[in-house]
Amino acid sequence: MHDKYGLEMASTNSISDTNITIDTDRIICKACGLYLNQLPILDESKKSNIFWVGLSSVLITEEDEKMPLSPFTKSGALISKIEKPFLDEISFYKTNVVKCLPLNNNKIRYPLKHEMEKCYPNLVYEIETLKPNIIFLLGKQVAQFVLEKNFLTSFSLNDDFNYNSFIIGNVLYVPVHHPSFILVYRRKFIEEYIKGISAFFQDITVKAFVS
Repeated sequence: MHDKYGLEMASTNSISDTNITIDTDRIICKACGLYLNQLPILDESKKSNIFWVGLSSVLITEEDEKMPLSPFTKSGALISKIEKPFLDEISFYKTNVVKCLPLNNNKIRYPLKHEMEKCYPNLVYEIETLKPNIIFLLGKQVAQFVLEKNFLTSFSLNDDFNYNSFIIGNVLYVPVHHPSFILVYRRKFIEEYIKGISAFFQDITVKAFVS
């Protein structure tokens, strides 16, 4: 079955299928040295309809929930708010382009281009293994990097939250504003932001999975 974008929809067992696992030994690599700051924090492995892709890990303490874009962070809490009405119908997975923690003099920094390049195969592996229908690219830096890796060099983040999308393979890639940007600079428009993103969910329902 196909959705309005012409993409083949996932099967009926996509929400409850937990037999698919990520090989953590493959992702916990030593390609760039950032693992010395903090080992990768991964979400629960499951076949997922929706991917959220952030830039890089944040510092995780012993008390913190060990998952990317944790709902105990401000950005993660906004993503959880977007997810909440759809949790019975849609399976979500959170990850980052760079799985480890970039630091400079013990302060978090943006990852360098070569660090993103080194870690990108891990994102490709997650996508190929968990087979999402839609991937939300959180923020301009993530969107530019991932789309350029797929030979797409032009995109925009519309101020009206009417987001553009790109079909790559059988996956819909959607560049969106990072939640932190919305919380700091566009807080009055949080509901519009939520509506702009959740508009893409409408075809991914239990009904859509019925063959």
